[in-house]
Amino acid sequence: MEERYIAILAGSRKGEISHTMPNAVKMAETLHDQKEYSDYSFVVAGAPARSEDDYAKYLENHPYIKLVFGRTYDVLKYADAALINSGTASLEAALIGTPQVVCWSTQFITAFLAKYALRVLDHIKYISLGNLILDRMAFRELIQYDYTTEAATSEIRRLIEDKAYRGKMLADYAEIRAKLTTDDPSPSRSVARAMIETLKLEYDRQHTNH
Repeated sequence: MEERYIAILAGSRKGEISHTMPNAVKMAETLHDQKEYSDYSFVVAGAPARSEDDYAKYLENHPYIKLVFGRTYDVLKYADAALINSGTASLEAALIGTPQVVCWSTQFITAFLAKYALRVLDHIKYISLGNLILDRMAFRELIQYDYTTEAATSEIRRLIEDKAYRGKMLADYAEIRAKLTTDDPSPSRSVARAMIETLKLEYDRQHTNH
């Protein structure tokens, strides 16, 4: 993929896609209308268990938004920045080195219960493994009502335009990778290591099939 583009990973479930894609598409529209981003494409990495039908209604009349299946690793690797629904793809972006902003939005009752659970487990401050591993915010998380078109657009622009901000994130990524090579037994790092092995297996599977 030679053109400059911004990656969109909307999650693997239909519910995640339905909550992520509307603002992601509006973000793409907003950026595409700006002169400095008019030549950018927006590449949606389709989830393995989904089909084109799951994305079709969001992509109508948007020729600059492309849907690609079976190339999530490549989509992330060559993107200038990525908007990612919270999940394993966020850790993958950190390992690859793609600047990202994480989003998470769901039904009100689910969000309420999740927020309550996090209050009970008050030591859990973040929803993304990369941030959990560092115990600080390496990349921004737009959760529920914070996930707006304006916030996503602003953050993507900052990831691309603010070299110092981008550089700090990449330095934090390096620290995440370093921590994952230690023998630290903390649960979040153990889970992260297991996910890394899963990602490696998925990457090998995809590239073996090509």
